[in-house]
Amino acid sequence: MSEGHPSPFPTALILDTSFLRTIGGTDSSQYQTFIEYVRSKDRDLYLTESVVEELTEQRGYISIDWVDRANTTEWVTALGEVQTGVRVHDGPRAGEVLERAHERLAEFEKTAPDKLRKTDAELPAAAVMLLGSTPHDSVGVVMDDRNAERAIEGVIENTYYEGRIRVLDIWTTIEHMKSQLG
Repeated sequence: MSEGHPSPFPTALILDTSFLRTIGGTDSSQYQTFIEYVRSKDRDLYLTESVVEELTEQRGYISIDWVDRANTTEWVTALGEVQTGVRVHDGPRAGEVLERAHERLAEFEKTAPDKLRKTDAELPAAAVMLLGSTPHDSVGVVMDDRNAERAIEGVIENTYYEGRIRVLDIWTTIEHMKSQLG
């Protein structure tokens, strides 16, 4: 599963809808810890195109308008479309990562791949893009979805991206952030 101790903590974090839904609104201690850590430790947050689409669809179910924040703040960035041809060194191309993660997730979910959204599978592909186009040495994919975590980890295992793309569950992430804030 996801890492038990996420240190050193990635400087770039791609946020999944599951994470944003679970973290709660501005009144929750998890949200406050997360935002304080991100701002004080100079972390960059990213939303994929599919996550933005899901957030737009779920407006009203998630108490913070993360899409608006991505458009109006410097600490959250909405990524454009995943560039499927991007690869870093000898790692698989972003499109290959996306397809493999999607296939694995469909197996875990016992759903036909064409019936399953590609939102979760897009996350590691976006991480490949960030590794190839930004100065970040590692990218964390933060989520609250065990099947997606397993699918992503299985795809990046034994590739150039292992250790560079890191799957972080919400509770491990929040606990690590609390410990670093004192």
